[in-house]
Amino acid sequence: MKFSLVTATYGRSSELELLFESLRKQTHRSFEVIVIDQNPDDRVGEVLRRFAGAFDVKHIRSAKGLSKARNVGLDHVDGDLVAFPDDDCRYPADLLERVAKAFREDAGLGGLCGMSVDDSGAPSQGRWATSAHRVDRSNIWSSATSYTIFLRRDAMVAAGKFDETLGVGAGTRWGAGEEVDFLLRVLKAGARVHYDPAVQVHHDDPTRDYTAAALARGRLYNRGLGRVLRLNGYPFGFACYLSGRSFARAAVSLARLDIPRARYAFVAGLGRLLGFADSVDKPGER
Repeated sequence: MKFSLVTATYGRSSELELLFESLRKQTHRSFEVIVIDQNPDDRVGEVLRRFAGAFDVKHIRSAKGLSKARNVGLDHVDGDLVAFPDDDCRYPADLLERVAKAFREDAGLGGLCGMSVDDSGAPSQGRWATSAHRVDRSNIWSSATSYTIFLRRDAMVAAGKFDETLGVGAGTRWGAGEEVDFLLRVLKAGARVHYDPAVQVHHDDPTRDYTAAALARGRLYNRGLGRVLRLNGYPFGFACYLSGRSFARAAVSLARLDIPRARYAFVAGLGRLLGFADSVDKPGER
């Protein structure tokens, strides 16, 4: 089985090198890397030259916007399986081998999602389910993020393209959620998707630093999450449930006098409600 790894990149060099180094070590060797380069300079070209011959690469230029770049990359996919590694994540050496084995052994499997962990093995980038299960509309929120999603090519085609009003660099107030929105359409098309916490991708967790930049990022990300709920027909009560979890974390942190953490959690909860409340006649409505 051949993988097409669709990687959008902007503003990073050393992180991209770490990703490429992890790809060079993969025990499963049948893959291509589709690099969608949104940089005004040649930093990506310099990295690619250092890894020349290590694996197959398609280097493509694109305008800014994560969803826009991924859509450009989807037009160049040749593999049987498709994944979307971030330019600052790292693959364990046996990851592609493990994923390919799961798809070979289950011909009806349309997608496989794994867990995000930091280099210590602790879960990162959100809340993660601890047991394997079939992914559905209720548990998708603790079962997937972009760089832990692996899809059969036909499941990807059935989902269409990423919503370019969602995600980093979209130029809207919905700065995330594009991958969950995409995966929800995979499910809607009838594909069976499983989550396995033993399938792990390494990624640092920027939400553990409660800086002003992290707060601004959290506001955009969570408003995007709320927007995805609204676009996909979730009831207001479910949006309140997801927001309530953040408000509860804010209350606990405040009781512990952890003001930065409390502020971040409150902003996350409020952002989800605001995203859900955003008018449905905005661009991107389906």
